[in-house]
Amino acid sequence: MDPKNSRFSTQISHLALDIGGTLIKLVYFSPNGDNCEDGSIVVGNGCSVVQGRLCFAKFETRKIDDCLDFIRFNILQHSGVQHTNGTARDKLSVKATGGGAFKFADLFKEKLGIVFDKEDEMHSLVCGVNFLLKTVPREAFTYLDGQKEFVQIDHNDLYPYLLVNIGSGVSMIKVDGDGKYERISGTSLGGGTFLGLGKLLTKCKSFDELLELSHQGNNRVIDMLVGDIYGGTDYSKIGLSSTAIASSFGKAISDGKELEDYQPEDVARSLLRMISNNIGQIAYLNALRFGLKRIFFGGFFIRGLEYTMDTISVAVHFWSRGEAKAMFLRHEGFLGALGAFTSYKDQSHSTELKPHHHTVERAVLKCSDDDSFRHIPVTANVNDGEAIEFRRLETTVATSPRILHRNQVYHSSFVEEEGITKACGCPLLPLKSHIKGPAPVSEQDRTDIVDEAITFFRANVFFTNFPIKSPADKLLIYLTFYINVALKRLEGCRTLAVGTKAIINLGLEDIPVPGETGFPFPGLFSLPSSQEEADLFRNYLKQVREETSGRLLSVAYRANGTPNKWWLAFAKRKFINVVLL
Repeated sequence: MDPKNSRFSTQISHLALDIGGTLIKLVYFSPNGDNCEDGSIVVGNGCSVVQGRLCFAKFETRKIDDCLDFIRFNILQHSGVQHTNGTARDKLSVKATGGGAFKFADLFKEKLGIVFDKEDEMHSLVCGVNFLLKTVPREAFTYLDGQKEFVQIDHNDLYPYLLVNIGSGVSMIKVDGDGKYERISGTSLGGGTFLGLGKLLTKCKSFDELLELSHQGNNRVIDMLVGDIYGGTDYSKIGLSSTAIASSFGKAISDGKELEDYQPEDVARSLLRMISNNIGQIAYLNALRFGLKRIFFGGFFIRGLEYTMDTISVAVHFWSRGEAKAMFLRHEGFLGALGAFTSYKDQSHSTELKPHHHTVERAVLKCSDDDSFRHIPVTANVNDGEAIEFRRLETTVATSPRILHRNQVYHSSFVEEEGITKACGCPLLPLKSHIKGPAPVSEQDRTDIVDEAITFFRANVFFTNFPIKSPADKLLIYLTFYINVALKRLEGCRTLAVGTKAIINLGLEDIPVPGETGFPFPGLFSLPSSQEEADLFRNYLKQVREETSGRLLSVAYRANGTPNKWWLAFAKRKFINVVLL
């Protein structure tokens, strides 16, 4: 199928990346067609209404190929950029920051046709924080003794503050105003230290795995406490409780044990506590140096983990005697990417960007009304935190002539197929299948309707309306719904073997045809004129469903048999408001 024959207009635009030594963070804008009467976005000289979401995604830098695959399908293809053999034909300019914006620039250009418009890392961090604090309500909060309290930010009394960004290393930045900042300190003991030492000491392979392991641990098994030195009592004269850590990993000195004698979860907990305490203390000392009362902590090291936040907060509270507060951010890990995103200017005359990149411009960034923003639950397929939803953002956008974008579904390319048998008004299209059934056999190198359904599923599933342009679209609608059902059955199946069993069980269920109870789209297909036609259509649906199931498993699970979250997360979608039974 020629990709030129498929159209999908402006689902995603304005990609920005922050490529660090440990993680790659992505931010991009996605118009929310569900909230628009006709699914259109108008940009012109005058008042514009923009609705949509800022979406977030992250990848380990060492698995950069996963990031490239995600951008290739979810960003480029869904933005209307056509591809040939998986490579973009058009060169697109994309905002990027972090060391990886330099290190991997050639890779992104070669693989995706993306040219990085590089933004300064420190400037992006500050812009990202200022954007969140000024525009997103309930963004900042404190966490101490198990209590989370959101902080109301007075925009007139925001500065100065200390930003502590915990990435692979830690940077501490004094922010005095918009564009006014200075890096005043830092430490090399950050997220990279935690993951690096953690991998050596516990054999964990990823940051998330190490964090999960630390949840189960007890640092007191390894850390030397004040009570261990003072016979179980406090050192009250200097304000140290018996449970305060006197020496991280200190008990390993005298226990006479080897590394394998300790539980890895205890080691992970002690390591997390050591680094968190160190960061909290250094942060306060720098805040004290400049008389700063507010300290904002960001970066993916925190991950919203209660134990980490509590440890940092206790350190700041202890050393400041309660005078300074540690504050955290709901979108803590995406500060640099958000800052790079806000740097998009009016590029309507640029030859590098295609028109679909002009839908948002600076419009989404100029509104500071609290009512204009609302947080919504994460859509797991793209987010690892929360999306920011923009509702009725009205602003003046200075662009050249008005651009009208309408969200359109992908349609089937099988518009006119001569000699194709029909049943219930549905063409029984050829399939690349060895499964027994009434479908004609298609050549293996040709695209069939199952290919289309799977390729377009993650785009089409977002629509609440699907205009039919050909009889083949009816079959595409049915298969899109079926994939949605199949993914719901795969939800929670953590291995390919378990998922295969679930799909086999789905295949054993009765398959209703038009006019029978349980058929999902009454009126989409015509009623069978005879029992023979009903049986023919049922057998075709059975064959095409089985073929779809087999191919779906190959994309829903990776080669090692583990789930592909970029597919299984779509089980939560509801295609054109049809309830899954």
